[in-house]
Amino acid sequence: MRVSELAAQAGIRWLMPPVRRFYGVMIGLLLASLGTVVAALWLGYPEMGLLPWVGLVFGGIVLLMMVLPSNWQRWRLAELAWDERHLYLLNGGDDKALALPRSALVGIARDRKVGHDGQWLDFSLDLALDADTLAEAAALLGLSREGTHEVAPGIYRFGFKRAWHGRRALGEVLSVLQPI
Repeated sequence: MRVSELAAQAGIRWLMPPVRRFYGVMIGLLLASLGTVVAALWLGYPEMGLLPWVGLVFGGIVLLMMVLPSNWQRWRLAELAWDERHLYLLNGGDDKALALPRSALVGIARDRKVGHDGQWLDFSLDLALDADTLAEAAALLGLSREGTHEVAPGIYRFGFKRAWHGRRALGEVLSVLQPI
């Protein structure tokens, strides 16, 4: 399944960056990169030294990344989505999604933990998965076998970041998924 197909469907709740924060950061990056390119050209003209070239190259690279329409889609940063019947594990960068039945969700651990690779995880989902589905989920999320944590036989814990949400906002979003 593709994440872009899910984005077109109605009735799906997403854990993705809030609109104001996401577009504010994107517009800020666009303006900063454009300003860097203009300043590098202005300050370097007519004799371009090393510093204006560095500003022009790096500002230009960021500017090119910012003008691509695909980078302005919030769902590319989503990690999780759900509807009445399914829970979707997402990899927006690769445009892939894995649909799991909602009954696979055993619980949500809402406390902050350090993940296996040292990054802070703000919540974890305990999912009841068979071996094949576990392999699919691990491949989708880019995890090795060590990246999956078995909390009980057949129940695996997957950690997630906040997707730009504060603790309170994240709690409100997750309470829709599984009430406390």
